[in-house]
Amino acid sequence: MNIQTLTKNIIGLLTILLIISGCSQEQANTSAAEKKEEKTVGIIGPMEVEIDILRSHMDVEETVEKGKLTYYEGELNGQNIVLVQSGIGKVNATVAAQTLVSEFGVDALINSGVAGGIHPDLGLGDIVISTETVHHDMDETAKGFKPGQIPGMDPRFFKADQKLIDLAMKGTKDLPDYVDVYNARIATGDQFIASEKKTEWIYDTFNAYVVEMEGAAVGQVAYLNEIPYVVIRSASDDAGEEAASIQENFVEKAAENSSHVIEEILKGMSEKNK
Repeated sequence: MNIQTLTKNIIGLLTILLIISGCSQEQANTSAAEKKEEKTVGIIGPMEVEIDILRSHMDVEETVEKGKLTYYEGELNGQNIVLVQSGIGKVNATVAAQTLVSEFGVDALINSGVAGGIHPDLGLGDIVISTETVHHDMDETAKGFKPGQIPGMDPRFFKADQKLIDLAMKGTKDLPDYVDVYNARIATGDQFIASEKKTEWIYDTFNAYVVEMEGAAVGQVAYLNEIPYVVIRSASDDAGEEAASIQENFVEKAAENSSHVIEEILKGMSEKNK
């Protein structure tokens, strides 16, 4: 083989390698773009009973431990999710929510669970889908701020995302007949409310339908990170003097109702992405 023929062969081989390399890079770029378009939803439930149903129905691909919390990555109803049991209270919810955003890159947050019903028309098992959330135990009124208002922060109420609200409302159609659904304000505080006097104050001050211990923390994290969120709560007690015993008897049924709505939200999101 002479030098001229060898040179042609080498040039031909290099051309083929460049073409293959270009195709591979194009495929990699396409794969990366497709992955970026896939949305991931972070779901937070304070208690184990509030995430058990969702975890049992999802396809868990990976389990990750961070800050003593367990995050379940996978798919549910065709939608990518990361599910976590945060623990009870606003600090736990904040840690879980921010970790979902910062470490897992979720595109939306959903907080699920049970709550104390404080609106007069609300019955056990009824669903409240948040229009917005507020910290009922934030009190800087001595300095001239309104109840629930955080100094240095513009919103007093953290507005939920309308698209998520719409999907949630559609997802309530197959709930049992005894379940009524409300789209209303949710009040949050680091207190288990078991007092009619306190219940009346929260209702009169904030016009909230339920009271719980995590929603506004998730709403605040969503606001600060500029991502959509919604809170789904099912009334497990009446926030009155017997609230603790009532919740103990009804918490599982209430958790079933809120979990059902979340699964329907995910199904709706998945169908829209097809």
